[in-house]
Amino acid sequence: MGARRFPVMYYYAAIEPFDSRNGDRWIGFTRWLGRTDLKRIVTLDSTICPTVVHPQSADDWQYIAREEFMLDFFTDLEFVRRRAASRRSSMLVAVARDPSAEDVENFPHADFELAGFDVVDTQFTGSVLLSQRFPDVARPSRLSAESGLMRSREWAFRIRDSLRRNHPNRPDAQCFVWAVWRHIGNGSPA
Repeated sequence: MGARRFPVMYYYAAIEPFDSRNGDRWIGFTRWLGRTDLKRIVTLDSTICPTVVHPQSADDWQYIAREEFMLDFFTDLEFVRRRAASRRSSMLVAVARDPSAEDVENFPHADFELAGFDVVDTQFTGSVLLSQRFPDVARPSRLSAESGLMRSREWAFRIRDSLRRNHPNRPDAQCFVWAVWRHIGNGSPA
C-alpha cells in the first residue's frame, strides 16, 4: 500500500500585483530575468509579491493556515476578500501545496483561474523559478508569459525533485510545489 494522502488544503492570500504598472522595477526585473514578454508575475515569493492582508487581532488566528511560515495565508476566502477590499491594489490568490492532478482539477472556485505552479522555499522568501539561484534546474524560458509560473505541474515537481537531489545541503533548495490560482471574478480584488 502507498503512503496515505491527506485531503488537500486550499489557502487564500492577497498579494501585491507585479506587472508593467510597477514601472522601472518591472522593466529592470524582466530584463534581468531575460523575459520581457511577461504580462504579470503571480508568485508566492514574498520579495516580489508581498502579501497585503495580515493578522490584525486575536480573532484573526482562527483563519490562519496551520503551517509554518504561513501567517499571511488564510483558510477562509471571504475573510481575505473582505480584508483585501480596502486595499487599492491587490491580487487575490488561492494556493495548494504539492497538489495532485486531482487537487488541481477539483479546485472549487469558478471565479479563479489556474495561474500555474510555483516552486518556493519553505519560508516563502524565494521562488526558484524567478531567482536564478539554480540555473542548472530552473530556466526562465519555461515560464508562462501570463504568470511567470510553470504551466506544467509535472515540470514543477521535476524541478523540486532535481533541487533536492542535486543540492541536498542547501536550505534554499528545500522547496514545495504550489498550485496558484488568481482571482478573475468581478467585485473583488483581481
